[in-house]
Amino acid sequence: MANSEEREMEPSVGQRLLWFLDRYRGQDGALNCPMMCRIRGPLDPSVLGTALDRVYARHDALRTVFSGGGRNLRQIVRPPHPLEVRQVDLRGEADAESVVRSRIAEELATRIDAASSAVRCTLWRVADDAHVLCVNMHHLVTDSWSCGVVFQDLCAELDRLSGGAKEPVEVGWQFGEFADWQRNALDNGELKGQLAYWEQELRDLHLPALPSRADPGPRRTARVRGELSAATVASLRSLAVGRGSSLFAAMLTLYYATLHRTTGRSDLAVASLYANRLRPQTRRTVGFLANMVVLRTRITPSAPVTEALRATHATVVGGFLNQGIPYQLLPLPGSGNDGARADDIVFQMLAEPVYSITVGDLDIEVLVPDGVGSRFELELVLVPHSAGFHVLLFYNEGRFTPAFAQEFVERFVAASELVAQKADLPVNRIC
Repeated sequence: MANSEEREMEPSVGQRLLWFLDRYRGQDGALNCPMMCRIRGPLDPSVLGTALDRVYARHDALRTVFSGGGRNLRQIVRPPHPLEVRQVDLRGEADAESVVRSRIAEELATRIDAASSAVRCTLWRVADDAHVLCVNMHHLVTDSWSCGVVFQDLCAELDRLSGGAKEPVEVGWQFGEFADWQRNALDNGELKGQLAYWEQELRDLHLPALPSRADPGPRRTARVRGELSAATVASLRSLAVGRGSSLFAAMLTLYYATLHRTTGRSDLAVASLYANRLRPQTRRTVGFLANMVVLRTRITPSAPVTEALRATHATVVGGFLNQGIPYQLLPLPGSGNDGARADDIVFQMLAEPVYSITVGDLDIEVLVPDGVGSRFELELVLVPHSAGFHVLLFYNEGRFTPAFAQEFVERFVAASELVAQKADLPVNRIC
């Protein structure tokens, strides 16, 4: 049952970092985290509004705003109230599909002010029986896993409103309960073993230098795109699973190989976001629980890719088992790295979504956004879809040239296609 009183709480460790980042890297929507779907069928917008209101009331994080800053930052959970949904009718446009894509891009590039509302909803009507819904949320109150929870709860509520019997899964902890647990776990030493793991794993880490502009300009996120076919992805998945690993580890291995080709380094560190949902109470929690981990792997350039995959797999598993330490508490290298940061180079592979679901007379299809900005210097994001992977490289154009970014993506794609055909090649011969 949602609390009817406004409550003020301490933010989590991760929220404090994001609030700081929002002040200088959030202007292009880099901290937006949307849940989007296409709805086909006789949608009643008022019924959708009721379903959204129920989801909004169910999760405290969605009704949270922020005040103050620094040590005085506070999160304020507002009591349940109707969620404003902006409705835009595009049926009069000559090419409504093209227009809605443009409008989505504008929405995702527009900053959310979490001091007033952390959620912004838009419903575009593109035909009599076709709509696109965007529940755009600030990263302070959600993460990728949470977006999945919001989608599942919305579908359950729409099912109930259409006469179905589907019930939303119990929430478990609200985000404030997780934040309290995290603070206590850090204070009482519950996470001491994980911290010891990272002290060993990141000892003597020296971050690789990337080929930057001689005269860096203002920070601006740009993007280069490539594609991996379904056949290539299936082959790489089979390669990984056949060796007791995962597709994530295989794709990260190929990222390491591309970075080795670019930097000449064999001791490589890449940051990635882990869901941080090992405790069962957090499986249905909406909020910013994800932690950035630093995945360090040492590869042997002359050894086969399969050996590099084995080393990467060990790194990925170690990160998974020790993902509870907030990024800013990791023992990261200091000023001896020529200004480089451990989160300059980032790798993300989005979870494969449930592409479509039928709710009453409605067919609802998840839309995976590829137009969200990035707050990192060089971020490779793999977005699964029915025909393979979109390969998206977000980069700071003030620091890297478009030619460098294009070449990097081409090398990564070529390496992926080559390894999908012949996995026993040495690392230094695949890109």
